[in-house]
Amino acid sequence: MSTVFKRLSIGGKAAVFQAVKTYRPGTSTASSPAIAKMTLGEALASSKTKVTFLETETLKGLPVNKSLTTKTIDPYLASYIQDFNAAYFAK
Repeated sequence: MSTVFKRLSIGGKAAVFQAVKTYRPGTSTASSPAIAKMTLGEALASSKTKVTFLETETLKGLPVNKSLTTKTIDPYLASYIQDFNAAYFAK
């Protein structure tokens, strides 16, 4: 299921959209959160990426990417954090 959005004309730099209609009606797979609460062992066992270590030991430490900025937020990361927050910190 996909949704058609219409941009609302609001002053300023903020882009605000309104859901207008359903583009592909049908059963929605996004109705339940993508993240379910589980222990660390269960999460590592069910992960898509094979995790072989949880820390790295180096003499000089790990390199830091100094070009990263917080001016823009990745929308995929934002939706993941929103699901994570709902799964672990919901009241």
